[in-house]
Amino acid sequence: MRKLMLPVLVALAAVSSPLEARAVKIVTPLPAEMMGAAQISKVDVTISESARKTFDALEEKAAHKKSAAKPAAGTPDEQRAESYSTMPFAEMFPNVVHDELVKRNLTSGRALKLSLQVDTLKTADAGMALLIGSVDELAGVVTLSDAASGAVLGEYYIDVFNSSGGPLGLMLRGSGVREKLAAEFAKHVAEVMGKKGKAPKA
Repeated sequence: MRKLMLPVLVALAAVSSPLEARAVKIVTPLPAEMMGAAQISKVDVTISESARKTFDALEEKAAHKKSAAKPAAGTPDEQRAESYSTMPFAEMFPNVVHDELVKRNLTSGRALKLSLQVDTLKTADAGMALLIGSVDELAGVVTLSDAASGAVLGEYYIDVFNSSGGPLGLMLRGSGVREKLAAEFAKHVAEVMGKKGKAPKA
């Protein structure tokens, strides 16, 4: 019986695992000479009315987690990362972007301001996910401007989502959905700021 169940479980994992889909639409690319030679010094986040209901619900969950959280262990960086789930999005998202830029050594050069206008924020519906699949999604317009003058230097539409289907898919989806979407979004922010000649993934 166990030998028969193993292929079934593998097949379920293949069709039910959350899949990260990525899309970046370049409206205005950063000037070539700034690729890999810029840093983010400020982040502003604006939430559209269409995303507000889900956003407020997730903010409420983060506040509840903060009130129930115990002191985190580890280094200051590890403690901060562990506390992301308890932070308001406007505080968490800049930290996640910073972490990704540090990984890619994008922490020097011209200072930029990142403005994110969130127009889509969705979380998977458990009932729909069990039947036909559902998604967690974060999408919006990213504008990169000169931190001093405010001149717009780059503009992008970034859309990331995790799809879940079936009981196993929901299990693999796990918790921390908001933070996972922010981390995936931050990867694309880093890619459009990346080294000269390195195109972002589509």
